[in-house]
Amino acid sequence: MNVMQEKKSTMKIGRWVPFFGLIILVVTIAGLAVDLNRQDGDNFYKDFIRLQTVFMTVHQKYVEPIDSKQLVDHAIDGMLSILDPHTNYMEKKSYNELMVKMDAQFGGLGIQIAIRDKVLTVMTPIQGTPADRAGIQSGDQIVKINGKATTGITIEEAVSKLRGEPGTDVIITIRRPGEKDLDYKITRGIIHIKAVPFSGVFNDSIGYVELKEFSNIAGKEVEKAVKELLKKKIKGIILDLRFNPGGALPQAIEVAEKFLPEKSLVVFTRGRMPGQNYDYSSASAPLIPLDMPMVVLVNYASASASEIVAGAIQDWDKGLIVGDTSFGKGSVQTLLPLDENHHIKMTTAFYYTPSGRCINKPENGIRAKGLKSRDDDEGDGDDSAAVKDSVKKDTTTYKTKKGRIVFGGGGIVPDTVVKQKIPEYLLRLLFLKDAFFSFANNEFLKLKAKHIKIDEKFLIDDAVMADFTRYLDSTHFKYHNQAQSMFEDFKLHTGIEPDTAKDSTGKPKKDGALAEAGKPKWSKDELETLKKISQQIDGVLSQKSKSEFVTNSVEIKKYLRDALLSREFGPENEIVYRTRFRDDIQFQAALNMLADKATYQRLLKPKGK
Repeated sequence: MNVMQEKKSTMKIGRWVPFFGLIILVVTIAGLAVDLNRQDGDNFYKDFIRLQTVFMTVHQKYVEPIDSKQLVDHAIDGMLSILDPHTNYMEKKSYNELMVKMDAQFGGLGIQIAIRDKVLTVMTPIQGTPADRAGIQSGDQIVKINGKATTGITIEEAVSKLRGEPGTDVIITIRRPGEKDLDYKITRGIIHIKAVPFSGVFNDSIGYVELKEFSNIAGKEVEKAVKELLKKKIKGIILDLRFNPGGALPQAIEVAEKFLPEKSLVVFTRGRMPGQNYDYSSASAPLIPLDMPMVVLVNYASASASEIVAGAIQDWDKGLIVGDTSFGKGSVQTLLPLDENHHIKMTTAFYYTPSGRCINKPENGIRAKGLKSRDDDEGDGDDSAAVKDSVKKDTTTYKTKKGRIVFGGGGIVPDTVVKQKIPEYLLRLLFLKDAFFSFANNEFLKLKAKHIKIDEKFLIDDAVMADFTRYLDSTHFKYHNQAQSMFEDFKLHTGIEPDTAKDSTGKPKKDGALAEAGKPKWSKDELETLKKISQQIDGVLSQKSKSEFVTNSVEIKKYLRDALLSREFGPENEIVYRTRFRDDIQFQAALNMLADKATYQRLLKPKGK
């Protein structure tokens, strides 16, 4: 997410103007010139009066009173729903949350929390924060906040209660297995959210920097990390932008200029209005020697500012891009103030790499292209098909500084594509149930009691795997592979087995008339035959489900080890990273590329040269 911000307006909006004033104010701030007689048939004034008339008619004459704010909010939601997914109407709460994210600091305790098994749970304390110093641990259950039970609390409510002015106190009641509940009185402090959670040296000479988001401290943290690595005489560097969703545009420029020659074009924007057309170049000399080999890691979740940096480094041939094609979110969002408590985060331009490639993928653009209006011929046609047909993909090829061919169409296509394997269905279900984290918190205490050391040499043995199986049984985890789940649905829909599902009151659900009418009518003999065949199929599929625990045992052990190491050292510890990278094929590909100078130089040259 890249955001530009404009000064707040002090305009006051009267009782009947909220909705119309919002629209007019947005139009004014964005600088949209309203042409009442456009050749394309757009008549702003006439359409605006129609909207005003509908609003007033509904508000005054509907059979039941309707709150005007509710009408306005839904009208705004409807209006913005036809635009791109990154244009949003923001009330005070969502705006403040965005500011916290961009500022990368807030007043609080320094813990990452989640709801686990319906209980507010500490995922991990942030190192060096008040919670960490107080001894709060990963897996701790917060059962009370300031004496009030957290039963049924949401994450948003918990965050609101735990955050506050630095220097103020909050009392949290912690529950741990085998211990009495204990109150912790913790003084809130300023919590800094790290943009660079880890950097280090691999294979004695390759520097590594992970950048998680482009908050307002991203440039400073990258600079600090790179300078520390240069002191260790590195001969190459990896910048990891995987799973980085983006952030502030100025930080993208600041990060890119750490690696590019001074005055190099980093990105340019083009929008509907001339005031949105800017060229952004690096303003300082690079931190690393221009001839130092560099690899940037990206994947399907690298977006926005991540793509700006990766695209610039690729276009200037400063380094190679490795991984999956990035997300393709190349749009500029401008924060437009409507009044003291309301903003619109609106897409106003698109980003282009130095070679001229638009970063934005067509499918991430306006959602209403090709859709029919109410006045068009109504029918049963598929509007989504119209949208798809209206999307034009850029098939132009572009060239880097050295003449290498790179491709448009949105996103950054790596120089070397290395796809991570998608976890199997069983593993995805275990992650969904948070089984690895929850088990690690229980098993950690058992291993400590047995004086078993958890370090980089720690391996998951048969005893731990047996404990994991027993843990899953205790949580009533029942695994059906996809084929088994589909067969269960088949039996219900064909009437081979009765539907025993219950409604919210605990009573058996009754099939609707249509659902019942759609089921085949079997004779008694036919039903018995089908049940016998069904039992045989069930046996085969059930055995297959059980065998998947064996076939996925290597991956299960890897994730269990990762969870236990994170529990021991914290998720941002060097040991956790080094252990995780042993099985990271994208990271290993980057290391190998930097170690092979001939291959690296060959990939930086245009084909045929």
